[in-house]
Amino acid sequence: MPNVERFAELRRLLERDGWTLVRIKGSHHIFHKPGVRQLVIPVHRGTVKPWYVKQIRQILQGH
Repeated sequence: MPNVERFAELRRLLERDGWTLVRIKGSHHIFHKPGVRQLVIPVHRGTVKPWYVKQIRQILQGH
């Protein structure tokens, strides 16, 4: 996964891992997975900032 990522690709990866987009409030997309704390991802112009990409990468790898 590169540092700057399109939200659509991240969403696809999260959903494949069992996450569900439960709501959108402004630019914040809120995902939930049973047994795990919710994940809030700010999306601007269809992209996600590098810090969030790194966070998601760690979550998907199980760290």
